[in-house]
Amino acid sequence: MRPTKLKRIKTAVLASSKSIGLFSVMGRSRWRTDRLLILGYHGISIDDEHLWNPALYMSQEALARRLELLVGNKCAVLPLREAVDRLERNDLPPRSVAITFDDGFYDFAVRAHPVIQEFGVPVTVYQTSYYSTFNRPIFDVACSYILWKGAAQRVDGAPFLGTPGVLDLSTTARRAAVSLRIRKTMLRDGRSAQEKDVFLDRLAEALGVDIGSMRKNRVLHLMTPAELRRVASAG
Repeated sequence: MRPTKLKRIKTAVLASSKSIGLFSVMGRSRWRTDRLLILGYHGISIDDEHLWNPALYMSQEALARRLELLVGNKCAVLPLREAVDRLERNDLPPRSVAITFDDGFYDFAVRAHPVIQEFGVPVTVYQTSYYSTFNRPIFDVACSYILWKGAAQRVDGAPFLGTPGVLDLSTTARRAAVSLRIRKTMLRDGRSAQEKDVFLDRLAEALGVDIGSMRKNRVLHLMTPAELRRVASAG
């Protein structure tokens, strides 16, 4: 099943469950009160990332709706460490939830954090390091995103895959196959992060994608150490 279709089904189920009071019933059950629910997220779109990869990204509005559900159903949103400690001590409050964000994307600072502050819930961010200091678009995901943005273009694959022929970007599966071949080529050739970054410029230019805008708006970038400290100090 395609991710976008699956996400629509999940959204419909969530809405239906809320309307019939299923969340309230489950929340009061012994099964739910004895368990810790950990919600793991990745990115919150700066632009159209949720349309490119809805399994990895969601819109700011979708995040707000999910937090509204948690607050409205009187869930006890706990910091992850406290939640795990209390789980081990068997003294979790009813409807315990912990929220995590993986990778530490820049969009967390500008799109997720304001919503989180609005609802006053604690979250845990897992920050990866390399692209935090080498602050460029993360190659693997940026390559996939650029192929999606430029899918309507017809370009020769020779400069990018080493073999002639038009890049087939017509479906999600075919774009994924091209992206995988590119990543394997980069690995085989021992390309540095700087060389990969130059490659993204060439790929974006060939496909008519405005990578300058991606860089300016920090799409698919990580937070820098300074930005991470500012977010952490703001609570």
